[in-house]
Amino acid sequence: MSKFHRYFRASLTQAFIVGLVSFTQPGIWSAIAGLGAGGLQKTTTANIASAITYGLMFILAPFCAIFINKKGVKPAILIGTIGYVFYSAGLYLNSKTGAQWLIILGAITTAISASFLWVAEAVVVLNYSTDGSKGAFVGIWQGLNKFGGILSGSISLALNHNSQHSGGVSLNTYIALIAVQCLGLPIALLLAKPEQIYRNDGKKFKTNIISDSFIQSFNKWKNTFKKRQILLLLPIIITNLWYGPWYSNYMTRHFSVRSRTLNSLLTALIGLTVDIIMGIFLDLKIKKSLRARSTFLLSITIFTIQYIYGFHMEFYFQKNPKKGLDWNDGDEFIKAFLPFQICKIATEIMFNWLDWIIGSLNFEPSEVVYVSAIIRAFESLGECFSFIIGSVVFNNTINLAITAGVFWLAIPFGLYVAFNVSDDELDTNLINEEEGEEEESLDDIESEIEQVDIIVEEFKK
Repeated sequence: MSKFHRYFRASLTQAFIVGLVSFTQPGIWSAIAGLGAGGLQKTTTANIASAITYGLMFILAPFCAIFINKKGVKPAILIGTIGYVFYSAGLYLNSKTGAQWLIILGAITTAISASFLWVAEAVVVLNYSTDGSKGAFVGIWQGLNKFGGILSGSISLALNHNSQHSGGVSLNTYIALIAVQCLGLPIALLLAKPEQIYRNDGKKFKTNIISDSFIQSFNKWKNTFKKRQILLLLPIIITNLWYGPWYSNYMTRHFSVRSRTLNSLLTALIGLTVDIIMGIFLDLKIKKSLRARSTFLLSITIFTIQYIYGFHMEFYFQKNPKKGLDWNDGDEFIKAFLPFQICKIATEIMFNWLDWIIGSLNFEPSEVVYVSAIIRAFESLGECFSFIIGSVVFNNTINLAITAGVFWLAIPFGLYVAFNVSDDELDTNLINEEEGEEEESLDDIESEIEQVDIIVEEFKK
């Protein structure tokens, strides 16, 4: 193998490839959605589109897992790069003409592509990495995803930094971001299959492809779902992003447009920083159990501080109503804005912890696909629930109470998983020497049988 192929098919290179795909698809999709459709998109249409996307993703994720175990991760990722752009084009069309139909169609195509991509990219990160590099893989993948938010926040802030009023996003801005989104497909073509990955120690990764029927695959998905570790992680998976509607309402009701665009930019920058730090920390040569416990405890501590301080600020604004807070407002702005920037660390830590913990539980490669589908499905379910509640509950303090309550109820389940992680270092996604020897011996036997058949045929003639 040439030096170029060794570097190109190195497992770390594959982490960058899947990270770049993530940047061009959900990253840019979030960026365009965050910019808004020139102020023209109707709230009712946005609500319907979000409900369709998250609802379909919850339904489709298990079927995508079965597809990935039949056809492999690369076809799934290729499918995952097709649908996002239709929703983005819908926002562009809405900004230009006010038309709504393409947004709804785009919500459907996004749900289909996101179901494939969100499951497949997690499989690549968990199956293409070794036990000592899972943190780096998760960090690279999540970090590159954040560049979409950085791009969005930078553009929004540039448009609005001199004004406290909303600024229209030019059509050229949407065209540029959609063009970046179209790069996802050619980048995805660069992804290698697991058996093609190059490792310095000569070992090979196992493929996740199995020959089971649809019914057998569905039964395996069901059996994976019923595993104790997965069931215990579900409450945390569902509630990790639950705070989104409350926080969005909080920012919209009390802050100026340029303050909110600054918030968008800081969200991405903080997320990127945390991803890098967590990637390094989770690969440190310290006990796996210590990494699991300390990371989870840090995340839930910051979450708890965020919610308690959130109640304080909600009560403050009930007594002192304030709209359009801007960075020129001094101490009041700092008090209401800055602490929540620090608390964004919690969500990103939990994202990294969840993906890393799944990789540390030593599932077989085919099981990892099912686990990834379960994570993405129930993340979507949690977002769907929180979105519906956030839409019908107009009192933001009650919304926060529900958000904090469901999260605190989920903590004991996550603690049980975190405090029962084994320190064993085992890479179940690698082919060990015994398996390799067994495969070679089987190949030799098949070759000898073929030779005997040829001799018999010659003798008959």
